[in-house]
Amino acid sequence: MDFVVVKASEGLSRVIQAAMDKISRPRAPTLGTIREAMVSGLTAGLIGEGAIDEDDEGVLLGEIDELIRRYGEETLAETLVRFE
Repeated sequence: MDFVVVKASEGLSRVIQAAMDKISRPRAPTLGTIREAMVSGLTAGLIGEGAIDEDDEGVLLGEIDELIRRYGEETLAETLVRFE
């Protein structure tokens, strides 16, 4: 049993929040939807806006891949957002 609560990093939480604000879907975006948005330009747009650091792009993609591996593509992304 896994007792550790995993949350997205601050940078990935920003990406997830931006996706939730920009993607209009009947339900909240999943990890798979977030990853698709990231490789389709969401991350680049956030870098351009200065919301995330350019050096973090590869790290964030690796992080979402790990979350997908751990929880699956259909997991709602908002459940992993870190609020601080």
